[in-house]
Amino acid sequence: MQPALVQRLIAATALVAVSSTALGQRCGTGCTLYDYKSSVTTDAGGALDLKAFAFYPRDLAVGASAPIAVVMHGYSPQSTFGDMRPQAERLANLGFVTVLVAMRGRDGSDGVRDSGGLEIYDIYDAVEHLKQAAFFAPRGNPGNVHDTGFSGGGGNVMSALTKFPDYFNLGSSHFGMSDYGFDPANGWYVKGANVGVTRTLQLDADVGNPTTGAPAVLDRYQARASNLASKNNPYSEIHLFVNSDETICPPVNSTSYRDNAVAAATTPGEFDNITVHIGQSNGAEWVDHNGDGVQQDTETQNFPHSNGLASQGRGEAWYLDRLKAGQIPAPVLNDADELFVAGWVKTRPFELFLGDGQNAAGVLDYALGADEMRFSLEIASQDQDKVGRLRVDLSRLTGPTAIVELNGERIGTAPTSQLFEYGTLGDGDTLRLVAEIPEPTGAAITAAAAIGCAAAGKRKSPPK
Repeated sequence: MQPALVQRLIAATALVAVSSTALGQRCGTGCTLYDYKSSVTTDAGGALDLKAFAFYPRDLAVGASAPIAVVMHGYSPQSTFGDMRPQAERLANLGFVTVLVAMRGRDGSDGVRDSGGLEIYDIYDAVEHLKQAAFFAPRGNPGNVHDTGFSGGGGNVMSALTKFPDYFNLGSSHFGMSDYGFDPANGWYVKGANVGVTRTLQLDADVGNPTTGAPAVLDRYQARASNLASKNNPYSEIHLFVNSDETICPPVNSTSYRDNAVAAATTPGEFDNITVHIGQSNGAEWVDHNGDGVQQDTETQNFPHSNGLASQGRGEAWYLDRLKAGQIPAPVLNDADELFVAGWVKTRPFELFLGDGQNAAGVLDYALGADEMRFSLEIASQDQDKVGRLRVDLSRLTGPTAIVELNGERIGTAPTSQLFEYGTLGDGDTLRLVAEIPEPTGAAITAAAAIGCAAAGKRKSPPK
């Protein structure tokens, strides 16, 4: 994209279709640059001002209920909107409203990049903003959202699926990373990011050098390790595409993501939703999707890092028709489960941020019911003094008020009509939110007693 065009787009401040401009003439679809705010990070000017691009079918009509697709760009500082434009336009031409998210510090977005930390939240904020936009709200389907990404964007997808486990119908990662450097043998820092020194230098700046063994640095990498948190999501359909000889983001990133989830299964087949597709760069392996006995390009199981568009088409052959037809359901969180919180996790009923969201990890055991909601935390990272900020939607509890108990002791009450927040949940703590049954009033007690007496007077005396 030409610099003058980029500057003109970044000056836009509203969701306005720009298909009639020079940009629109270059778009095969309708396209819109839009601003949105971070809901978790601020700077001197307030909430971070972030940028995203939306691509959509030119004939997108009110009531279309088009599925929403998110496309994530790569890791390097040079990876921007333009790199993923063909992928985004492809999906828009197939009937999707497609969102390209500009990660922090790129394409006009505020903030500083953090390699899979808080910037993952920007994906959610971008989609939620789009859902409410005047143009897209009556045209998109908020219950059919999927996320796809390539290389660093594939890593973002893996993270988003574990940090928002009940949000995406489907996620697909093409040669992504699931561990930026926590594992000393297979972490991306020592296996892949060092193929071309710029990536390790970027990790040094964003997270630190894990080979030093510094506890604080390792805690930050653990807070980004989506392969440790893959057990959080048995709901979304998940596809991980990578070639067997991939060097920048080797297959271990995909296989460890799947294998760690399967190892944590509590029921047979719980994580059959995760499929790893190991391709061959010679193009010899293929799957006859349409049963005609002829190898088409989209049936070739070759997912080259150098050709994201080809990898996209071959990957989408596994699921896109079903996704577009609404046959892949929206995820629904279990009422009770155990989550690995790599920095933070957000579900529809609650969210938990550990430390600053990128320097701690823990295990959260939760149970959600109409009578009580319970949350128990164990810090898994080395600095066990880190605490978490828990926010809970109490609306499922019966009654107007909840009793708040910490480690068995009552510490207060909270209205169930409001979002509840507790800011210092620590290692070994258990927080219970129990529906409070209102005490009957004096009038109610008198009425109940009168009814009881009347009923007693109508009983026959026992025979003598």
